[in-house]
Amino acid sequence: MGFVDTSLESLNWQIAFMRQELDHLRSLQKQLRTEARVCFENSAKLEAIVRAFDGFIYVCSSNYEIEYMNDKLIERTGYNPIGQKCFKALHGLTDICDWCVNTRVLKGETVRWEIKSPKDNRYYYIVNTPIYYPDGSMAKMAMIQDVTEQKEIETEREKLIVQLEAKNSDLEVFSYAISHDLRAPLITIKGLLKWIEHDAKDGNFERLQVNMATVLHSADRMEQLITDLLKLSRIANIEDEVCELSFSAVAREATRLLAGKIAQSNVQVEIQSNLPNVSACRNKLLTILQNLIENALKYMGSQSEPHIKIGARNDGDELVFFVEDNGIGIDPRNHQKVFGLFVKLDENSEGTGIGLAMLRRILEADRCRIWVESRGIDHGCRFCFTLSSQNDPQIA
Repeated sequence: MGFVDTSLESLNWQIAFMRQELDHLRSLQKQLRTEARVCFENSAKLEAIVRAFDGFIYVCSSNYEIEYMNDKLIERTGYNPIGQKCFKALHGLTDICDWCVNTRVLKGETVRWEIKSPKDNRYYYIVNTPIYYPDGSMAKMAMIQDVTEQKEIETEREKLIVQLEAKNSDLEVFSYAISHDLRAPLITIKGLLKWIEHDAKDGNFERLQVNMATVLHSADRMEQLITDLLKLSRIANIEDEVCELSFSAVAREATRLLAGKIAQSNVQVEIQSNLPNVSACRNKLLTILQNLIENALKYMGSQSEPHIKIGARNDGDELVFFVEDNGIGIDPRNHQKVFGLFVKLDENSEGTGIGLAMLRRILEADRCRIWVESRGIDHGCRFCFTLSSQNDPQIA
C-alpha cells in the first residue's frame, strides 16, 4: 500500500494547483464566451448581408449536394432542397449539368457569366466562388442576380446612340441638300426668269416655252427633294406595334398599291407561295416592300419579259427576305454605294436617290440588315433584308 502525503503543506499545494486550474478554466470560459459573441455577431452580419442581397444564393458541396439556399431562392423553387443534388433540385436533371463549373471552383477559381434563362426569358449574372471550411474541405457558393432591367437599359442606350448617330448623319445630309441640291434648281430658276422676262417683251414665245418648261422641271425637282427629305426625317419616328403578320398578305398589299405602275410597265410580279408569318411592324414592312418593288420597276430597263419575285430563303439559321428582278443590274463595285443618301448610279433616272437610304434607316433602327446581290450589269438585282423579331421562322 502506497504512502499518501496528508500533511498540511501538501494539501495547501494541491488546493493552490486546483485554484490555478480553475482560474485557467475561467479564463478559457471567458475567451470562449467572447469568441461565441464574435461568432454570433459575425453570423448575424452575414445573415443580414445574405438577406439584403437582391438575388439568389445557394451553396453546393463537392459531391453536388445543396448545403444552403437563401429564402429568395427557396421561394423561387417552391421548397427547401437541402441535401439534394443541385442538378436535380435546380434544373430537374438526372445527371451533372453540361455547364457545371464545380470542378473549376473547387480548384480555387471564381467563375462569372451572364445567361438568359429559357424558363422566364430574363437575364441573370452569376458568380460562382469557392468556400473554404476549417476542416480543409471546400464548397461552391453561387450568387445569382437578375440583371434584366440593366440589360434593357443598356440595349435602349445603345439603340439611342445609334439613332443619335443616324440623326447627326442626317443633319449633315440635310445641310448638304439645302446648300447644294436645293440651291442648284433655285439658281436655274432665278437665271431663267430673266430670260423669260426678255422673251416675253421680245415676243420670243418659242424660247419662252422652253425656259418655262425648264423652270417647272426645276420646281418639280425641288418639291420631290423636299418631300423625300421630310420622309427621311420622319422615318425613325414611325409608330407601329409589332404583331403577327402574314408576309404574303403584306406583299400582296404592296403590289396592289403599285398596280398602276406595274400594269404600265407590263411587269409580272410573283409572290413565293410558302412564305411564313412574321412578327413585325406592319407599316414599316409595307414601306420596305413598296419601295423595293418601285425600285425594281424603275430600273427594269428594256427587258422584254420584265419579272419581279418576292420571296424568302434560309441562310443557315437566318431567314432572309428578298425582292428580285431581271432588270439592268448593279456592278458589284457599287453594291454598298447604292445605299448612300442622294446616290444615283444613273443621274438621268427619276427620283432623288433617297429611297434605299431610307430603307436602310428603317431596318438598321430595328437592328436588321439590307443588302443587294447582283452579278453585274444586265443580270438583274436581288435586294435582301432581315427582320429582327422573326421568332426564327423557317421556310419549309
